[in-house]
Amino acid sequence: MPLAWCYLAAFLAGIVAAAASQAQTVLPPDPSKTIGGRVSFEGFVDENGRDVAALTAASNGEPKHAWIVSPIYTRCPFTCSPITAALKTALRESALAPSDYGVVSLSFDPRETGESLRAFRETLQLPTGWLTVRAATAEALERTLASMDFRTMAIGEGQYAHPNLLVVLTPEMRLNEYIFGVTFPPEQLAAAVRAARSGGASSYRWYGYVVVFSAVGLLLSAFVFFTLLLKRRANSPPCSPSLGKRGGRQADG
Repeated sequence: MPLAWCYLAAFLAGIVAAAASQAQTVLPPDPSKTIGGRVSFEGFVDENGRDVAALTAASNGEPKHAWIVSPIYTRCPFTCSPITAALKTALRESALAPSDYGVVSLSFDPRETGESLRAFRETLQLPTGWLTVRAATAEALERTLASMDFRTMAIGEGQYAHPNLLVVLTPEMRLNEYIFGVTFPPEQLAAAVRAARSGGASSYRWYGYVVVFSAVGLLLSAFVFFTLLLKRRANSPPCSPSLGKRGGRQADG
């Protein structure tokens, strides 16, 4: 059997096994379940170990701003860095003032470290006020992801399939809107931030279209992951019968 077909079989076996046990894991969030709910950063720390809940708490007299949460993980080989760069560009080109919003790049990878977050910040040249955060405990990560209905699936090699989106919170940390995609029109982002600041209605009526869009995005992510896997293992020994088992275990979780 050609080496490429061998890896393809192992990869697909892992995906099928994971999908069977986690059928709804990578579906996009359902806004009807989350809009208006509170998102907590209790139990999260930034790259320097500072308490994120304290950093995001508004002090008396400070202007209240919306929060833009970008779920990412720093080892992501495809969409997370482009999403972050696209968010930087959209904010720069929008008519928003820096006092209108705060940004949180929130890692959903339980193995994330302060060092990897610092490297992510440096590579993408994030502004000083832009928070890069990770969960200090598994319980904190599970609670916050559940409050955003953000679900992922491990697909092996330390990688995850995940929805591509932003979450916009009110100054009171209540979920007001999702913005789906890997690029963000500045005017759409500005409207979402202003709506969150004023308590205006979100635009989740487009959810049915988002499901289709996200499914296409997940298939593209899987294709890119497989391509990278083949390149990385191009010089590996021929496939052995145990390869499929290893791929299946990596995809679990």
